[in-house]
Amino acid sequence: MEKHEVVVIRASRKRNRIFCANCSEAAVLVTIEEAVTMSGISARAIYHLLDAGEVHFAETAEGLTLICPATLLAQAG
Repeated sequence: MEKHEVVVIRASRKRNRIFCANCSEAAVLVTIEEAVTMSGISARAIYHLLDAGEVHFAETAEGLTLICPATLLAQAG
């Protein structure tokens, strides 16, 4: 049995594609809040995944943590 899911994220702010060094490609990274919504994983569990290096992320100059959705959804699978 195969399961396919499409997640669409729409926001009013302009999103920039940021290079994910671990994936070696540009991706639209998401905030923690958006990651919780799209994956169903709690914020606390996401931070544990970040600490364990199982989900790729980047931090902005302002200190905002942005998450690579591809690696997050692989964990939620």
